[in-house]
Amino acid sequence: MTGPIVVPSPHLDLGQALAPKHIGETPRPLAPPGPLCERSLAAMRYLSPLRYPGAKSGLAAVIAELITASSAPLGRPELFVEPFAGGASTALRLAGCGIVDRILLADADPLVTRFWQVAAADSEWLIDRMWDEPVTLERWDHWRSWCPADPADREMAVKCLFLNRTTFSGILHGRAGPIGGRRQASQYKIGCRFNKAALEGRLRFIGDLYATNRLADVWCKDWRETMQDIAEWYPRLIPNRVIAYLDPPYWDKSARLYGRSFDPTGGYAPRRNPLGQAEWFAGSGHYQLAEYLRRRAQLRWILSYDNHPDLTTDERLYATKRMTPDAEEAELLAVRSWRISKRLVDLHYSASFTKEHRGQRQELLLTTLPPSRVPSDGRFHPLRAPGEYAGPEMGATVTSC
Repeated sequence: MTGPIVVPSPHLDLGQALAPKHIGETPRPLAPPGPLCERSLAAMRYLSPLRYPGAKSGLAAVIAELITASSAPLGRPELFVEPFAGGASTALRLAGCGIVDRILLADADPLVTRFWQVAAADSEWLIDRMWDEPVTLERWDHWRSWCPADPADREMAVKCLFLNRTTFSGILHGRAGPIGGRRQASQYKIGCRFNKAALEGRLRFIGDLYATNRLADVWCKDWRETMQDIAEWYPRLIPNRVIAYLDPPYWDKSARLYGRSFDPTGGYAPRRNPLGQAEWFAGSGHYQLAEYLRRRAQLRWILSYDNHPDLTTDERLYATKRMTPDAEEAELLAVRSWRISKRLVDLHYSASFTKEHRGQRQELLLTTLPPSRVPSDGRFHPLRAPGEYAGPEMGATVTSC
């Protein structure tokens, strides 16, 4: 695309035209999903415009198989929710494949959330804006220091996309530097991950999902608010026609992996919830999530973690065989005592921070989907006993859906 280079101001004057106001505190009503305008875009190898630390290649196919197997007794999922949206690769693939009717994305980081909101509701503007943005070290410095006067400024989406595609491992916050370093002496320069033609297709696909009601909404909320608000705003889907997929920070050595990069407040916005990075690093965030999923979740859920024995041996985490709501939660909120199925799958981790986490590794999946429909063969390996893992050697093939 042609036209003058747009140099955004750190003030609001160039960001007045915002995404529709319904993307905010008031959820978008669910509407019947329509056919995609450009079906070929759903077949792209990569659907997410964002690179994410610890992204797991092939997980979407595993989740798709799990949901498809469970659709017979429960019916087709009308809504698939990602409370830790991040790069949202799994949700985008399921929506593109038609495994679920709709997806809803939520993230506690306002920078990430604003990217998805603008990419969904204002994709053509973002595509034009991306083409006009020069990919240089000077622009990297600009975006690193730029803060919006208004958190609804559309330029936040540009900042998120630019820094994600030009910073080491896609890190948005903290001390990570530009790809190629300050001297740009590496063979990999700052723009080597910024293929604008490919990103245009991915952004247009997201806009297509939103326009056809397959991307229902984008929320700036943490996981707890998201889970609670889904039950409040879409009660007719509770408990079996909505599935939440949660992919929290790594359990093992999360401080080493995220300590210099993960800031759920986006670096400038006030927290909506006191649960922040320190809680995840200390482990309390994982325990709070486990306690909620075991005792208070009103909808079916799937949880993925790096494989670690603590997760299935600690009673405060997921050693239990089923959900255990107290009598009040069960009566007032209709929380079920669903069985928690546990499986291992072989995945390929990409864009990680350490060699230890990069490459082929096992992922732990836990779910309250009907246990009789949770596969225990092929790519799914059952746990023999707490802390004792079954399954073949690494290297199982994980194909796309």
